[in-house]
Amino acid sequence: MSQLVTRPSGAIAVMENGPLVSAIVVTRDREAHLRECLGELMEQTVASRMEVIVVDAGSTQCEWAVVADLQQRYANLAALKLPSGAAARGINMALKMASGKYLTILDATDRLKRDAYEQLTAALEQDSAAMVAYGDTCFTAIAHESFANHTSYGKVIWPDYTPQQLSQLSEVAPHPLWRREVHDSVGYLPEGYPSHGLREFLLKVVQRFRIQHIAEFTGLKLIAAVPQSAPQQAPQPVEVRSTPTAAAQPATSPLQSEPVTAPLQSEPAPMPVTEPLPAAGAEDAYAALRPQLSGDDLEQAAAALRQHLASYPGHAVAHNDLAAVSYQLGYTDQALLHYREAVALEPDEDVYLKNLADLLYVDMGQTDEAINIYLKLLERSPRDVETLLNLGIICEGVGQPEAAESFLQRALEIEPANMAVRERLSELRQNASAPAAPATAATATTPAAAAEEEDDLTAEDHYLKSQELVNRGDLAGAEQKLQGIVALYPEFAPAYNDLAVLAYQKGDKDTARRNYEKAAALAPGNNTFQKNLADFYFVEGYDVDGAINIYLDQLRKEPLNIETLMSLGKICAILDRPEEAETFYGKVIHLEPWNRDARECLDTLKQAANS
Repeated sequence: MSQLVTRPSGAIAVMENGPLVSAIVVTRDREAHLRECLGELMEQTVASRMEVIVVDAGSTQCEWAVVADLQQRYANLAALKLPSGAAARGINMALKMASGKYLTILDATDRLKRDAYEQLTAALEQDSAAMVAYGDTCFTAIAHESFANHTSYGKVIWPDYTPQQLSQLSEVAPHPLWRREVHDSVGYLPEGYPSHGLREFLLKVVQRFRIQHIAEFTGLKLIAAVPQSAPQQAPQPVEVRSTPTAAAQPATSPLQSEPVTAPLQSEPAPMPVTEPLPAAGAEDAYAALRPQLSGDDLEQAAAALRQHLASYPGHAVAHNDLAAVSYQLGYTDQALLHYREAVALEPDEDVYLKNLADLLYVDMGQTDEAINIYLKLLERSPRDVETLLNLGIICEGVGQPEAAESFLQRALEIEPANMAVRERLSELRQNASAPAAPATAATATTPAAAAEEEDDLTAEDHYLKSQELVNRGDLAGAEQKLQGIVALYPEFAPAYNDLAVLAYQKGDKDTARRNYEKAAALAPGNNTFQKNLADFYFVEGYDVDGAINIYLDQLRKEPLNIETLMSLGKICAILDRPEEAETFYGKVIHLEPWNRDARECLDTLKQAANS
């Protein structure tokens, strides 16, 4: 048995438009805390619009029985039980099960202010640009206390996170709340990290989106008790001055790190080679270092990390963090050494690869290696906007504006609302179209030379010129240029596709159809041209069966393509074939449980069937 999911045996809670919040509660051998945690969650001021999913991450105690008992009272409580070997995947499985508009994670020992989720959701509802909201945190070492009545062991007012700052912190604010759709852009939580990988997840989010900090204490975190003579301090946020982060910086100064303000000292001596200890103990030993890593003393943090790595030289996370601290202290060579070591130990971890590439380009001037790393990242995640933006910035910096424009254009197609990409692309095109200096007698180009230069251009060169005309709003000039391209290069499919688009905008549907068909015939492997033709066939009613056949052919090539499945579902619904439409929408929801469009379409079908 790989997993087990239970839901209440009684009536399922019906919430208009779905739950507002899905809270994922993670427990492992916390039976004594779980009932209190769930009871307090059910008293949240927005509890009537909440869904709670308990993840039993391989517990040896009886949390499962506690959940089963509470499910008799709470219709909005579900549970996911996994064996210990699969526990690391449990959180992401629960996030994919969740149907709330906003998502959050907490441990069974955590406690929240009664209106915490009301305040956090309100912050996101009021600021549509923010993707995550988080509050400040209280700490206690006394178990079974509530937020309203607890013994304080310290409080933390978390900073307003920036990418540079967040990359340096080993502790981040617990209990953040985020929009479900953020997973479409940054993926799910990375597995194998402390604190459920929230730090690494938030780092990906803040590099692309805005994060909202609210000045309210919203949660209570239980920390380990220590002897009274040495009271434990709650983790303190680190003030970060600079870091080699690339695309997340403002568009006016991309890929440029601030000068290191810490005094430069002699670099630390290499770590002594010792017999490595078992890797299983590395995480526990690293967790014990958090108080030293969470303060303002970067030298102390670096020393603690070096001592840790002397015992656990194969701990990639510690190498990555020591690299970041070393960079802060001005030890660039040490930072490079440890970033390389982190990548060597875990070559499939994108965060380490990105950190290495940023440092290579920003500080070391090793452009070729940085580009190779970003291309590797892009191969793994072709729709990663951050990687595309970085490649665009680097290509522009090394004098390759065409390649830069290509990467930036792809990024903008994936995220049309990304203003950093849009501004960068606009600036690049403005620079490219800036008028040249007046020609002198020595540099003036004769008409014959200009014609000869024009003849040397490839089809792609001519096509780029047509795109510049489109960007300047000269559609007539672009159409004339494209007509010239197909006259010179009758097999160049992109020109036919663009001519079809321009013809359709003018209302010349017959010309649009001929050009869409020509582009699709010349480039049968180009999914965009095939989809454009299918959309035209269906929307204009020229050949509905032909549109379906094209979509089905695309689905055979990419059976998990969400856009194609949605298109087929909508076509079948319009053609009054509800069973087939329901099948396509069901596949979408199976692949993307958070896909609101598919859920709404499926609900519409069911309502129509019931009426």
